[in-house]
Amino acid sequence: MKKSATSIAAWILNFGLFAILLAAQVSPVHAAGSGRVLFNVVDYGAKNDGSALSTEAFRKAIAAAKAAGGGTIYVPPGRYRSGSIELFSNMTLDVDAGAIIDFPVAQLPLEKVRYLGVEALGPEPLIQGSNVENVTVTGHGILTTGRFADWAKAYSPPPVIKSPADNSNGPHWAHLLQLIEAGQPVSEKEARQAAAELRPDVICFRNAKNILVENVRIVGGPAFVIHLLYSELATVRNVTIQANPGPHANGIVVDSSRFVRISDDYIDTGDDGIVIKSGKDADGLRVNRPAEDVTITNCTVHHAHGAVVIGSETSGSIRNIAASNITAVDTENGIRIKSRRGRGGVVEDLRFDNFTMEDVGTGIVVTSYYTMGGEGATVAEPVSRRTPVFRNIAISNVTISHATRRAVDIEGLPEMPIAELRLTDIVASGSAGLVASYTNALGLYHVEVNADSGPSFKIGHAANLLLDDISSSKPLVGEPVLRLTASPGAILRDSRAFTGTGTFLSVGPGELKSDYLFGNLLENAQAPSEER
Repeated sequence: MKKSATSIAAWILNFGLFAILLAAQVSPVHAAGSGRVLFNVVDYGAKNDGSALSTEAFRKAIAAAKAAGGGTIYVPPGRYRSGSIELFSNMTLDVDAGAIIDFPVAQLPLEKVRYLGVEALGPEPLIQGSNVENVTVTGHGILTTGRFADWAKAYSPPPVIKSPADNSNGPHWAHLLQLIEAGQPVSEKEARQAAAELRPDVICFRNAKNILVENVRIVGGPAFVIHLLYSELATVRNVTIQANPGPHANGIVVDSSRFVRISDDYIDTGDDGIVIKSGKDADGLRVNRPAEDVTITNCTVHHAHGAVVIGSETSGSIRNIAASNITAVDTENGIRIKSRRGRGGVVEDLRFDNFTMEDVGTGIVVTSYYTMGGEGATVAEPVSRRTPVFRNIAISNVTISHATRRAVDIEGLPEMPIAELRLTDIVASGSAGLVASYTNALGLYHVEVNADSGPSFKIGHAANLLLDDISSSKPLVGEPVLRLTASPGAILRDSRAFTGTGTFLSVGPGELKSDYLFGNLLENAQAPSEER
């Protein structure tokens, strides 16, 4: 019997609706007006109430997007629990406002990583993209990893740190570093034992190109929070990182990468806030890949070891870095440039401008004597590729409001002084003032330092020194404003002594005749200069 035209039409309509509903469970949809293809993780089985792990749902959604040639993995509002997420080229991970992805503490598969400047086995990152391009992590949602202490317990019993010489990872990692430095082979067993003492990055891009991380909020950090390794053309902007406390929980790490832009971020972390690295010691010299061409601007850093940091992993060299408009609050250091003998590398062509620092430990640090856990003091050695080089560094327009340790600390090596460091328009106060040793062509221009104790400026072993308009508006009774030693040919010009100054310039016996003073207004000092 033939069906009526009406019944056939109704059947077709119902079948079509059924097919559309069925397809919606497994197929992507187009975001209205955007042209984006969305792969909703809930459609692939993700539980948005956190009742079960959604690792497999993320994997299926990503696989579907990859098969389609790209698209957006969409995470709608809700709470999700997941293991590691691996990204691919031409995709976006969009964590919407109201969405939270929890990464529970877990033993993760091991893979080749770079941990603190050394290539080794380690746990895979929580979100990673290796050998990828055109990848975005975005949205106004939250990525959370739980407490650092829980990760430390899960991966290895936290070592008992009895002194700064102890390694803060553990004895097996320290042993692996010793083998690498000695040029000895590392067995599979030794590599895995060391890996058990390491912790994963939160987001890591390796050998990647055209990367964007924006808008997300990241809470917690087992190790590096955002790690750009061997990558280029990367942008990190409008990101909030809350990873304090936790050793090695650096906020944003640019590691042997180039053409990187970092802007408009808030970082509260237990290690360095924004840090540029290029490899450590023998392994870093072997890899020999620089970090270069990086801009950093409009960021606030809280509780970190340093707000903007260069090193200490400098072995592959670091160059062409510009940082501006940075606020540092309660950080151990503000601007910190650090390396040590044996690390090597050339750090050059850096510019830091418009920094404000409040309650920092030391405002500005440039040192060739850095030590981390497990590293002892170095001894003098002939200049070689193991010798770190610092040159052509400009720091300007900085306000340091009461550094609890010291306003400025500059330490070059006798065999390799810090060259062409210029400090311009600096106003600083601190428990101690500016200290500098072993420099070449150090220049201070319009610098005011007020110290609670000691000289405002203490400079020694400085070749080709130029001091232009330096002062202390709060001079201390019994302390010179400037203590200058072993620095023949130094120029002091256009500087002034404020009322209450005792001695303005103090030099070593017989050294005054080798210095050049002109254009200075020192009448307010009881003694404009002295030799002692």
